[in-house]
Amino acid sequence: MIRKILFTPTLLALFLATLAGTASAQTQVSPEMRQMAIAVARACRTDLKTYCNGVERGEGRIAACLRQNAEKLSSPCRTALADVAQR
Repeated sequence: MIRKILFTPTLLALFLATLAGTASAQTQVSPEMRQMAIAVARACRTDLKTYCNGVERGEGRIAACLRQNAEKLSSPCRTALADVAQR
């Protein structure tokens, strides 16, 4: 299930918006999506530091890192990702 969640275009846009700090012209991110991205970033902060610390941002590398470590993610991170996928 986590693998499916990390493939969603919406989540990719959320990660891009949160991790990059701004949305590109091609990726329109609503204020609601931005808030969800912030919630995911907070819930997954430790997981990102633990599993993806050396991963360069951009081109889906962070999402790929989380996907590769999906079975190891903390419960709060998994819950936040699932919440985003349900919206």
